Parts: sequence; structure tokens; C-alpha cells
Amino acid sequence: MIKSPWLPKPTLAALWCIWIALAIGIVWLANATSIDLSLADQQFDFAQHAFTQKHNFLYETVMHVYAKHLFTAIWLCLLALAWLPAHWLNHRISAATRHQLRWIVFLALLNASVVSVLKHQMPHACPWDVVRYGGSAPWVPAFMAHPAMEAGHCFPAGHTTCGVWLAALSLLWLPQAPRKALFVAIAGLAVGFTLGWVQQIRGAHFLSHTLTSLWLMCGWLLMVFTFSKSRIE
Repeated sequence: MIKSPWLPKPTLAALWCIWIALAIGIVWLANATSIDLSLADQQFDFAQHAFTQKHNFLYETVMHVYAKHLFTAIWLCLLALAWLPAHWLNHRISAATRHQLRWIVFLALLNASVVSVLKHQMPHACPWDVVRYGGSAPWVPAFMAHPAMEAGHCFPAGHTTCGVWLAALSLLWLPQAPRKALFVAIAGLAVGFTLGWVQQIRGAHFLSHTLTSLWLMCGWLLMVFTFSKSRIE
């Protein structure tokens, strides 16, 4: 029997309204303001004509390469806990928790896959590929029509997906502890934003790229909240 909603309907309705409002806000920031360029300008050294932190060890190796490996390893551990036969784990994990873990690993894979597909379809250039920052591609706001380009494929932010899926861990606290779930969701989004911000420092992404990846993850979570149940018995 399938039962127990993740969240009450009024809460879900409010979250969907917030999600739609955030979409409008992201489009407005990207198209009606210069925040993408302003933040990129802060990281670009116009005297040296380079993003000086592009190959910084902390940002490129630790926060990009090592962080990706770390969060992939965590995902693989959760995947094993979710799908290994229960008797292999001595039945230490309840059926309800395994159900939640399966949603978590699925959402992580879904978000990463969709962002990867979008990146390969979109012509948006990374900052370091834009003429303003020494590249050859024209700069066009994220949600406006782009000219056909072979370069680009930088939108939404891919590295953000390595950590933003941690927001799905909030499912482990629903429906019994919604405040804790909210805290976990915000913490997961913060991890994703931090990874995206590091890429912005390196010149790999604009702010709108990162925010769009976070927004997509929130959308997948809301779909689970709306169309599935918190446990199967």
C-alpha cells in the first residue's frame, strides 16, 4: 500500500508559487540587469587579460576535481544502501528509508543528466570564452536568443550538480520533521551554490548559470513532493 504524503497541500502550493517566482527572478536578473557581467568583471584581471584564479589549486583541484570525486563517492554509497538486498545489510535500514534513498539517488542522477543534456544543446558561452574576457564568442544574456555557435555549451552550470543533489537528503526527514528537512534542503542548495561560485571565480560560469541549476533541482524535489508518497508499505 502506498501512503503518507511528503508535505501538506497548502505547503506544497506555497512552494510551487515560490519556485515560479524564483524562475521569474532568475530571468529578470539575467536579462534585465548586468549582474552576470559585473560579477565576472570582478574576477577578471583586465590588466593581465585573464581570470587569474582559473588554475588556483584550491579552486581548480580541490573544489572542482576532488569535490566532484567526493560527492560521487557519497552518491555511490547511498546507491548501494538503497539497492543492495536488505539481508546483505542485516536489515539495518528500514524499507521506508530505502524508499527515500532510492528517490535521493534518482534525483541526483536525473538532475545531472538533464543539466548535461541542456549544456550540450545550449549555445551559451562560458565567461572565459566571451570576447569581453579574451575569448571569441559574443556575450548574450542567458535567456535571450543566441546566435548559432560551435563554442558555448556552458549553461546551466554543470559542476553545481555535483553537490546540489544533497538537497534531496531532506527526504529522509519528511514528513515527520519538516523543519529539519528544510534546513537540510537549504544546506544542500548552499553546497551546490558554493561549487557554482567557485566556478564563477575561475571564469567558468555566470551567476545565472548557477542559479538555473539550483532552480532545476528544486523543481525535481517539488515534483517528488507532489506526485509521490513518502513511503511504500
